[in-house]
Amino acid sequence: MPGGRRGNPRPCRQRMRKGLRLILRPSLLLLMAEKEAHGYELYDHLTSLGIEPDCMDSSILYRDLRDMEEMGLIGSKWDDEDSKGPKRRVYRILEEGLVHLGEWIENLENIQDQINQITERYQKTIG
Repeated sequence: MPGGRRGNPRPCRQRMRKGLRLILRPSLLLLMAEKEAHGYELYDHLTSLGIEPDCMDSSILYRDLRDMEEMGLIGSKWDDEDSKGPKRRVYRILEEGLVHLGEWIENLENIQDQINQITERYQKTIG
């Protein structure tokens, strides 16, 4: 898995610590609300939400999945499909996860409104 292992990942990791941590869990919940998926699928589909997986260490994703499962937001099971590779854990969102996703989206919308106010004021003052 790529996960911040190419080139010099330091700038990506600095950006990730500040912004990605805010949106990773709701992003994962949203992807699971769309479709059950194993960890690598989720990791791979983060790009559809504007998250650069190459800037993220995959261990963070798996840690968040484990934490959200312990919180009762998601569930998992081993993939029953007979494949030649190792068995993979498939994750799905639970009812409590849907509730939390709605709350996260509301909070993100409030943050987005605040950011818009700041940038508009900046443009009037500086820009």
